[in-house]
Amino acid sequence: MSRRSARATLSNDLRSSMIDAGAYSLMVGMGETYLTAFALALSISEIATGLLAAFPMLFGATLQLAAPWCIGRLGSHRIWIVSCAIAQAVCLFVMPIAAIAGRWQLAVLYIAASLYWASGLATGPAWNTWAEEIIPPIIRTRFFAFRSRVSQFCLLVGFAAGGLVLAYAKRNAFVVAAFTAIFILSGISRLVSASALYRQSEPSAGRAARGHKSLRHVLLNLRGHAGGRLLMYLFAVQVAVQLSGPYFTPFMLARRGMTYTEYMFLIALGFLGKVIALPAWGRLAKRAGVQPLMWIGGVGIVPLSGCWLGLQWIEHDVLYLSVVQVLGGFAWAAYELAFFLMFFETIPRHERTSVLTIYNFTNALALVFGASLGAGWLALVGESGGSYLQLFGLSSAARLLALVFLMRVPQMEIRAVAMSLRTLALRPSEGGSLDRPVLSTIEDDQAEKVPR
Repeated sequence: MSRRSARATLSNDLRSSMIDAGAYSLMVGMGETYLTAFALALSISEIATGLLAAFPMLFGATLQLAAPWCIGRLGSHRIWIVSCAIAQAVCLFVMPIAAIAGRWQLAVLYIAASLYWASGLATGPAWNTWAEEIIPPIIRTRFFAFRSRVSQFCLLVGFAAGGLVLAYAKRNAFVVAAFTAIFILSGISRLVSASALYRQSEPSAGRAARGHKSLRHVLLNLRGHAGGRLLMYLFAVQVAVQLSGPYFTPFMLARRGMTYTEYMFLIALGFLGKVIALPAWGRLAKRAGVQPLMWIGGVGIVPLSGCWLGLQWIEHDVLYLSVVQVLGGFAWAAYELAFFLMFFETIPRHERTSVLTIYNFTNALALVFGASLGAGWLALVGESGGSYLQLFGLSSAARLLALVFLMRVPQMEIRAVAMSLRTLALRPSEGGSLDRPVLSTIEDDQAEKVPR
């Protein structure tokens, strides 16, 4: 390939990747984020709505384990990723059918959400491998830093637009039609993203997935490794968090009677808090080390759900929760940055994509376990405002107990390196968002850098 042709290919790849980032983030902001709110609008029970945020993700994380085999058969990351992106769009188009499905409405939502997460999570490791292949190392950090900002902006635009449309629709009694519109728009956004992905080059076409490590190989390497102990801590934290996490939306919308605007505003504040705090935590990690930051984040997330108990005595709940959400974003930013650095920096670069698959599965397994315990509690004591608050308090207590697993993680010399994050969903808990690292931005050189 001539130099001019190589420059043209790179320019096309960068432009297409940026379009993909914007369109994908619009989909995330308008689409799956409002699925649980849609379920509540259809009068689905609060427990079933909470579990809707958990079980589909486990189904998706399980199916993603077959992705390396599928990619190997196809011989192409691009074909696999574009196909999964189109499948995600179809799932979003299907979700509004629940409104006319009668007694099958819950089944429609669970099936559509499960396939949505299956196709979404199945692209993550493959996309990381492909991105590392087409974006040159010399510009990778700066490019993904800018790409992350574009993603964050588009995500907030999509999320705010969805919330405002729903708020207007509720005042004028056409909420279900509004949900249908935002799901269709988010599906169209994903199709735009798929088109941009298809336009990117693939130098390894025909040779994809040959270097993928088996599940057994990865698990054997993690056993007795610091990364394995971190994974145990992750599992404990996620069980504790998801004990209450899936039930914040039913509590906010069904029990507290918040408007869609207030709901959107509180989640956006948590996400903004995380975005604002990440660079500052990165600088602290450079000066003090990554492991102290892990303790700051691990301790910082402990009281967050328990803070909701203050709603028993505070009249201005939105103002109070705004402060809690921003502080939660700060704490979750420290936790996620430190965890991702400690976990993935200890893994050789050629194994990180395989390990991300294990991370996704472990995370989803803990999510379902925690959400099921939370559902059991609500079923036992009843779906009252008080029982929700008790559940939030139990979640804080469980997070405190999870620190025992962090104590078992040995001292590690981890560099504070540049790292970009990719947002998969917005959530009332977890600092406003569900994120994964862009693995190619975790640098291997010895120069210390801070997160962009």
